[in-house]
Amino acid sequence: MTSPPMAASQEGAKKTAFRRDIQGLRAVAVIAVILNHAVGKPSGGFLGVDIFFVISGFIITALLLREVDRTGRISFVQFYKRRVKRILPAATLVLAVTVALSVVIHGGERARQIAGDALAATFFVSNWRFAATGADYWADDGTTSPLQHYWSLGVEEQFYVVWPILIGVVALILHQRRALKPVLGVILTLIVIGSLAWAAHETDTAPMWAYFSTLTRAWELGAGALLAVSANSLTRIPERVRPYLAWSGIAALAYSLLTVTEADGMPVPGAVLAVAATVLIIGAGTGAVSEAAVWPLSNRGSSYIGDISYSLYLWHLPVIVFIGPYFAHRERRFLLTVLAITAVLSVASYHLVEDPIRRSRWLETNTGRRSHLYTIATSAVVIGLIATTSVLALRPDITVASAPAAATIAPQSQEELTEHLRLALAADEWPALSPAPGDVAEDGQSDERWQGCDRTDLSDPDSCWFPNDGAGRTALVMGDSTAINLLPTVRAALGEGWNVRGTTMAGCPQLPLHMNFRTEDLADICIPHQAAALELVASMKPDIVFVRNVYTQVNWVSSKVAPEDGGTVEWGLALADLITELEKHATTVVVVQSPPLSAVLSECAAPGSAPAACVSKPDTDYRLVGDAERAVARATGIRYVNTEDWFCVDGACPSFAGNIPLKSDSTHTTKQYAAVLAPVLRDDLSDVLD
Repeated sequence: MTSPPMAASQEGAKKTAFRRDIQGLRAVAVIAVILNHAVGKPSGGFLGVDIFFVISGFIITALLLREVDRTGRISFVQFYKRRVKRILPAATLVLAVTVALSVVIHGGERARQIAGDALAATFFVSNWRFAATGADYWADDGTTSPLQHYWSLGVEEQFYVVWPILIGVVALILHQRRALKPVLGVILTLIVIGSLAWAAHETDTAPMWAYFSTLTRAWELGAGALLAVSANSLTRIPERVRPYLAWSGIAALAYSLLTVTEADGMPVPGAVLAVAATVLIIGAGTGAVSEAAVWPLSNRGSSYIGDISYSLYLWHLPVIVFIGPYFAHRERRFLLTVLAITAVLSVASYHLVEDPIRRSRWLETNTGRRSHLYTIATSAVVIGLIATTSVLALRPDITVASAPAAATIAPQSQEELTEHLRLALAADEWPALSPAPGDVAEDGQSDERWQGCDRTDLSDPDSCWFPNDGAGRTALVMGDSTAINLLPTVRAALGEGWNVRGTTMAGCPQLPLHMNFRTEDLADICIPHQAAALELVASMKPDIVFVRNVYTQVNWVSSKVAPEDGGTVEWGLALADLITELEKHATTVVVVQSPPLSAVLSECAAPGSAPAACVSKPDTDYRLVGDAERAVARATGIRYVNTEDWFCVDGACPSFAGNIPLKSDSTHTTKQYAAVLAPVLRDDLSDVLD
């Protein structure tokens, strides 16, 4: 998001301090983002952020160039004062409200995570935090942070740490001011080309880093900056040609918003057309005599939405995340409620906070007592936010209140487990879950994760190794993070007569598939790890090998073939190859189906909600991958454990059984429920284990 639009001054052009077409572009961008985040449509609505980047690059560069034209230099102090006045007040308000609501609604680990996100957002480094923690921008499983959208503010402010300084240095070095823009044009061209090339590389090798990284987004801001540098040339565009250029841009932008999906690769090539279209629209209007030709963008309604677009952007995601559990997924009533609440909050914060402070004399020199009061008030809000974050980080005991406790369950067969799941589906109030919803993300994680199994060192014989004195048989558990969560179930099911070794690595499926890993680092270690795990099987010759890989990895195959179009065939063929290799050295091979994605308990178990709010259904990919795995199991004659019945009854999946949460997030079984499943697994494999 950027400061209010100001057109760059151009010689021989109509000077204007306000461009309604750019405000209209803002309106299109923010509406597209809100709709996409709320209901997933338009499919390319997330490109609204890319529109903002281009606008930002254009406007800020135009302001800086105008300052150089006027004074011969850039006042960095004044520039950053303006940025603080424009960005910080509304952003801090939303952060403070979001952190407070997270304590009330979620508590526990979920609230602490959001507080950490707020702290990162306060210092405009959210994008790096989300990239480093492996946040999935495309996740539709309830794990989205209500502050995830602050990543784009981080990208912009990081860019503006460097860009004004670069302009100022170049202006200082050059003796002839007329040479400034050509030199900046060359520099920007190099930035755009370099960033674009890096973005293309990262999109293929580390998609989430590509999405959040400033380095892979700089080309978009640079494209807008190039427009500002070229403003004088743009004024020479014939007036009769401008409407054709603008409407070509509008058509291309509409096409992008309606057709682009995450599968197209972001930001390159997915955002390229949207960025080019935005450049075309802004360029067509630079120096124009009238904006009437682009009336969908320049009308008063669009202009007003553009005015409040920053507030709309800040408020929309907290609203979506916090009220989501109270509505059926993506229903019309949900969208209308999101739009209404977001609009009310945005109008209020724009007129009461954002615009008054932006227009005030706060942070200006010699402004007296009022400026000091603004400074003190804003500082108090920032300090209060940071203090709240610190308190949350030190309080692991925040929980969500629940109804009286249910009895702990101990099913000995699938039939008994199914009955407990049926009771959970029929419940109309929450039991006192243990762990509580706000703490399950932390307290539900498997102990084995911290015992070397999160990234097993296969060169260390003690890594992820669980021996039992006198045990005569050995089992290996292979796969990704879902296999880590299988370890406690396998260990308990096998008992003291077995030694158990994990070869697990989070994010690294044990399948001979060509994949697009989310980070280059993971790719560099996963592929050698897969080979080393097979070598370990060959050397240990275990009595039984368990294999489990999360089915959503089917969407990361290098061929980018959709599961329904043949992606599951690739998955099945890879599994068959793996089984062939394992059977050379292991007595028994067992493939265990991964859990279906489900609602995230810390999100859906909101105050006032009923257990039905957390009931989920297995998705299509789960069915398709499961069918492929079962077909391979039948063809190869190995054992296949269908785990849908561990989590669901007749296609409905509750979030708990008894008083035990089933998942710590959308995917991973809690260690508490893993212990419950041990007798069920043993009963299922009794003919193999006895």
